[in-house]
Amino acid sequence: MNNFAKSYAAFTIANRKLILALMAFFTLFMGYFIQDLDIRNDPDTLLPETNRYVATNAYGEQKFGFGNIMVVGFVLKDCVGGNDPYSDADEIINFDAETGLRINESAPVKMTKAICENANGTWEDSADVYQPWFINMVQKAHNDMVALKHSRGNNFMDIAAQKIKYMGTSEDGGLKFERLIPVAGINITDKQVADTQLAHLKKGIETNPVLAPMLMLKQAKDGTRCEFAQEGWYDDETCKAKGFFIVGDYADTVKSDYLPWVTSTIALVDAIKAEHGDRVEVRIAGEPYFLAFMLYDLVQKWWLFAISFLIVVAMLWYLNKGWRGSIFPLIGVVATIIITLGLMGFTAYKLTTMMVLTPMLLLAIGTGHAVQVVRRYQSELHTNGILPMSAAERAIATTIVPATLAIVTDMVGFFTLSFVDISFYKAYAYFGMFGMMTILITTTTIAPILMAMFPGKNTQVDASIVEASKFEKGMAKTLTSVIMGKMKIIPIGMVVALVAWSAVQTKVFEPTVDSPMPGVEVGINYSRAAFKYDSDANIDLRRLGEVMPGVISVNIPIKGKVANFPMLPACSYDGSQAPGTPCWDEDEDAPQGAFNNAEVMAAIEKTEDWMRSHPNIGFTGSYIQFLKIVNMLMMTPEGEEPNLKYFHVPNTAFIEKNMDVYGDKEDPTWVPDANEIVTGFNGLLEANTNAGDLDSFVAKGWNEGVIMGFVNTMDPVKTHQTVKDIQQWFVDNKDEPGFDLVTWGFKSGDVTTMPEAGVCSVDSVNESNSPTKRQDCANENGDWVAKVVQIEDSGTTTMAVGGFLGATEATHDVAEVEYIKSPLVTALAIFIVAALIFGSPLVAAILTSTLLVTLFGQYGLGAYYTSVENWSGNLHFATLVSLSIAMGLGVDYGIYMISRLKEEMAATGGQWVESLQNTLETTGAAVFASIVVLLASFIPLLMTQLANTWALGIFISEALIIDVVLALTIIPLLVYIFKPKYVFGKK
Repeated sequence: MNNFAKSYAAFTIANRKLILALMAFFTLFMGYFIQDLDIRNDPDTLLPETNRYVATNAYGEQKFGFGNIMVVGFVLKDCVGGNDPYSDADEIINFDAETGLRINESAPVKMTKAICENANGTWEDSADVYQPWFINMVQKAHNDMVALKHSRGNNFMDIAAQKIKYMGTSEDGGLKFERLIPVAGINITDKQVADTQLAHLKKGIETNPVLAPMLMLKQAKDGTRCEFAQEGWYDDETCKAKGFFIVGDYADTVKSDYLPWVTSTIALVDAIKAEHGDRVEVRIAGEPYFLAFMLYDLVQKWWLFAISFLIVVAMLWYLNKGWRGSIFPLIGVVATIIITLGLMGFTAYKLTTMMVLTPMLLLAIGTGHAVQVVRRYQSELHTNGILPMSAAERAIATTIVPATLAIVTDMVGFFTLSFVDISFYKAYAYFGMFGMMTILITTTTIAPILMAMFPGKNTQVDASIVEASKFEKGMAKTLTSVIMGKMKIIPIGMVVALVAWSAVQTKVFEPTVDSPMPGVEVGINYSRAAFKYDSDANIDLRRLGEVMPGVISVNIPIKGKVANFPMLPACSYDGSQAPGTPCWDEDEDAPQGAFNNAEVMAAIEKTEDWMRSHPNIGFTGSYIQFLKIVNMLMMTPEGEEPNLKYFHVPNTAFIEKNMDVYGDKEDPTWVPDANEIVTGFNGLLEANTNAGDLDSFVAKGWNEGVIMGFVNTMDPVKTHQTVKDIQQWFVDNKDEPGFDLVTWGFKSGDVTTMPEAGVCSVDSVNESNSPTKRQDCANENGDWVAKVVQIEDSGTTTMAVGGFLGATEATHDVAEVEYIKSPLVTALAIFIVAALIFGSPLVAAILTSTLLVTLFGQYGLGAYYTSVENWSGNLHFATLVSLSIAMGLGVDYGIYMISRLKEEMAATGGQWVESLQNTLETTGAAVFASIVVLLASFIPLLMTQLANTWALGIFISEALIIDVVLALTIIPLLVYIFKPKYVFGKK
């Protein structure tokens, strides 16, 4: 017991009332700011805005929208009514007999007529969607979704959307644009009128090569999805229309309003299910819904966290033999949690649902320290026969040093996370370190003070409160025999087996160029990382993936290079323009902008055709799809149905191959200018569409556009490969016609001006939550300073994609670097800190070696989940945080054990066996009790639909189990073998 510890203990006891009053005031003060917590689950804030993927996504989202897409699908059920036949189908067809892996098909795909009828259902697979009630249901859902806060109604794509229209030719040879369904819906009183309206819808949607693949489901008799224009597409007996989809877009402001918004969305969908759920599958997915639902589920499951707390109360009550040993330590732990949450609210730091682990970790770590200090107080009270306050002083004096050492190493574990450029890692680091510091006061100090101030009756004479239980005595005696006898082979064998198993799982002896541990997949499947396999959100997402061409967004912004398209200001002839100033004369000069260039349009077409042929990309859309439709309508010979032969961009090569429709019979040598045709078609589209209809795909000025696509998988291996394939496509085609005239996405080192992000000279505009601040600033006659982003140098030359796919790849890049580096940096930092604190590199080496065993065990667990394709448990960026945290937790127990061994060796005069048994009976029992409490507290985390809390609970629980074996057997064994002077002295 050193002088500092004695002085600190004496000071806290002497000023106990002041310390308690200050702590109570500070806790209440910080608790006020909990209401300001900002939990939003925004992938764009996970990484810095200078990341190339984040910048590409932000630019595309601000310029064209479609950054927050929500999809709602409506599919007619083949089996109507019955006693839950779809659950029967899911249970009957579950696992593959050969591989043992789960069959990922949804219940509707597994449904058969026999299963339906066995459940007393009615088999109605002959019905199609062209029924008034079904179309009107979709239209009402569209209107209700547009009415939700933060919607971008102009960007919605579905059969009821304003911008989605029947495109044809008029009698005079011009273009004709008509709504697919009337504003009032399909007539429900006049069948003849309704039939005419439905026939118009059917022709308008089923013959549209752009809209049909995305907005409707046509299904073959075997239940598979029919692709547009395949054989039988237009034959209702071969391919029947079974569903429609609404693709909605929401502004970025939804991210700060997730909980109210998702509550309204769920109510909307539930109302549809209540009315039509017996006949229609209603499925919902998409980034804003997905991320908001994580917060919604967390709030709905608040009672699980209450149960977790009550489990800790009960366990401490039992282990510390009374309510005082439970409530008083937890007063300090709760104070720490409140203060830390208050700091989160006070700083307005943007948090994710992953941060729910912070209060749970503080509860776990604080409880662990509380067990140690309360056990020590009880021991001092009865072993030495002193007064409660004196016992409290001695308990504080003897535990404050090892507690400080343990908390410092915990803080080191958190601190190393702050160097990872992921926002919630930094949040864990900052708030975790702060919480750790408060534990020294709130728990390690206050718990024994409260125990002494309110000791209860006959506490001093009731020795049973400190008497070791039969289990604790038996455990200490058994473990001592194991460590000092031949049975030591058991814990050694357990460690060897763990390391061997992890080596097999991680394939560490089969390294590749890309990974030293190829068995560990570090990419993220966002859906499985967020929600468990059988959660409602994942069931809907899988089903939509079967009936739609994809629901995971990807976008590629396109912009004409200044050297090729300088975009000059319009010439002025009123004398205001300086002589010699370059300008654009609309009467003399060709139209400006890359999207008036036929070769650029052909390059986009070529890119989209390639993307659609990619096995992992189900659908793409861009402005050129509209251009191709116009070309098809205008070039198909008069009197014929539109011919898909002409569904192409009219560039020079295509025109030369089809001079029968583009040429002039009177002048066979004349070849039309491709750029003039493209410009003319652009003018036709602009004249025949409503304002804003094309803004989602091409910007005003015709120099910027976007390719929007949907990926049909979230498998982390496949999504990573998809991004690499896209990047390689542009490398391979960089010198092809049209490709070299524009930029595709952003690259390392690029400088870009954000379209909507910036600062207005009018403060009220900056303080608003409006998604159109730039326009608002102009309306207020303010000056707008746009945000300029310098994209960081990532050492790459390839372009970046945006959308959810881009966010996925961005986190993959970080995880690929950090999954080894970050834990090893933590281990090195802990080694240095331990060596300095203990004054013994040998003790530090013993502690660090055990941490590395735990770390490798966690790598093995992540690799195991990779091997069985459980993407909730692989080592993606969200679970990697558990590695460093678990290392910080694990070292605590080693520090307490080594500190107590040193103390016992001094007390017994160097009798090792006696010292070991005493340590195991006291500190060892407390370590075991701590881990039991911690494991019990994590149980409720495993019971929500959230996979991220489940995964962190699993990884930290595994680490705790490994840690208890190491702390109670391997560490004492290593101390005995190497005999560090810190424990054994100089002799």
